[in-house]
Amino acid sequence: MELKNKLEILADAAKYDASCASSGTTKRDSSGSATALGSSGGAGICHSYAPDGRCISLLKVLLTNACIYDCHYCINRRSSDVQRARFSVAEVVQLTLDFYKRNYIEGLFLSSGIVRNPDYTMERVVEVARQLRVVHDFRGYIHLKTIPEASQDLIDQAGEYADRISINIELASQQSLDRLAPEKDMSRTQKAMGGIRSRIDADSERKQADRQTGKRRSKKERHFAPAGQSTQMIVGADASPDRQLLERADVFYGAHRLKRAYYSAFTP
Repeated sequence: MELKNKLEILADAAKYDASCASSGTTKRDSSGSATALGSSGGAGICHSYAPDGRCISLLKVLLTNACIYDCHYCINRRSSDVQRARFSVAEVVQLTLDFYKRNYIEGLFLSSGIVRNPDYTMERVVEVARQLRVVHDFRGYIHLKTIPEASQDLIDQAGEYADRISINIELASQQSLDRLAPEKDMSRTQKAMGGIRSRIDADSERKQADRQTGKRRSKKERHFAPAGQSTQMIVGADASPDRQLLERADVFYGAHRLKRAYYSAFTP
């Protein structure tokens, strides 16, 4: 399949994910460097949203819309009759660089359907960010959607390279997940989000200690997910009242210090 066709399919498949704002990250830019590329802040960078949730100024794509899960509210579920496509890691990296150099975007929002298993998929999502940061010295904004069923080590790696990482809660209770997304487990999501918060807190404590001692980190030392973590919930996918969704989000705001919980309307 041609790259253009893949982009049409996988950009369209990503439009249902609303959680791709870039506020709150640390400011980095490539001015004064002969080899660095990109910027995560500064004048002229804005992030507006189309009615269907598309983020205008980020390259917002799925690595693949193939998925072994059969979440009934998701257009990319295993049983859905949609055209499938899959990017290689190199293709997403090159698209991001090419779009940035043409001034189309200021960063990348990357999610993925689950192929083979969560760790296999998460490894490839992380590798995209690693190559952008390490190989190409890309200093623009990166938001990675992580997979709660993936190992904590891979989620930690995502936070090392991304400005923001997120895990979708999607529904308000385990009972709803059992009916509509039987492969998902709320307790695993909570555990993964707790692990992210712990790493963010540890990084914040280190930054505070560095300020007190006057120590400066080297450019190669990265802050862990400096724009924090976010999540998304689907409104109208089941019979749960809106109040239950808000109460669940409130719990996660307190327990995991979310930067933001996003809400997207269920699309039949």
